[in-house]
Amino acid sequence: MFKLKYLQIAITIYVVLILTLILFQRFILLHPKKLAKDYHFDFPKSEEFYVQITSDIKINSLRFSTTDSVSKGAVLYFHGNADNLARWGEHATQFTERGYDVVMYDYRGFGKSNGRFDEKNFLNDAQYIFDDLSRRYNPDKIILYGRSLGCGAAIKVASENPVKKLILETPYYSLPDVAWSHLPIFPFKYVSEFKVPAHQWLPKVHCDIHVFHGTDDEVVPYNQSIKLLTTTNRNPDKTLTTLQGGHHRDLEKFKEYQAKMDELLK
Repeated sequence: MFKLKYLQIAITIYVVLILTLILFQRFILLHPKKLAKDYHFDFPKSEEFYVQITSDIKINSLRFSTTDSVSKGAVLYFHGNADNLARWGEHATQFTERGYDVVMYDYRGFGKSNGRFDEKNFLNDAQYIFDDLSRRYNPDKIILYGRSLGCGAAIKVASENPVKKLILETPYYSLPDVAWSHLPIFPFKYVSEFKVPAHQWLPKVHCDIHVFHGTDDEVVPYNQSIKLLTTTNRNPDKTLTTLQGGHHRDLEKFKEYQAKMDELLK
């Protein structure tokens, strides 16, 4: 009887924790920051614009011009799960200094973009933004760059469109799989609002792929990239740049990252 009582308590606590995860998963995963509509982005050689998705949904975007006299093409950058373009715009120089124009946009509910983020519009908007960019650049001149959460959208677009290259920084197998890697006692596969099954789409990508991941990533574990790449028949030695001691946000500091980016964007 004594053991049964404690078992009942344990089960109750477990159920309560699952319900808490279900109710608060959006706040655990997403950390957007709003921007005032009159906020001014102070980035050199940049232009702010909106992409009208529906009659009432506008996606705030930035276009950065290369510092070279002639552009090699465009990089469509899918950012991570936090903040807004005021932060992510700082990464544009990684590409503009290597000869590429860059387009970045904020997901619904981030920055100046309105609407509510969900998995369906996250993926649909990515395709819409790509279609808009394709009116200015031939797809074979477009590189898709996914960062963390944005990797799922980048992979989905690459799986359905001809592009020049797909570059992924700290990608994941799926979002429930990331959660499971941190707390392998909860049924995330069945209760997660956000699935983003990147592993289902990557095998359908036909362009060149390259992945960057740090071994000490505390958010998206390094083995997520290993697991994701097993879904393809590509040589991991050529497809993955492993950054020893790299965390989730510091990969640009590594000389191996910069050297590989020089090669990928030459």
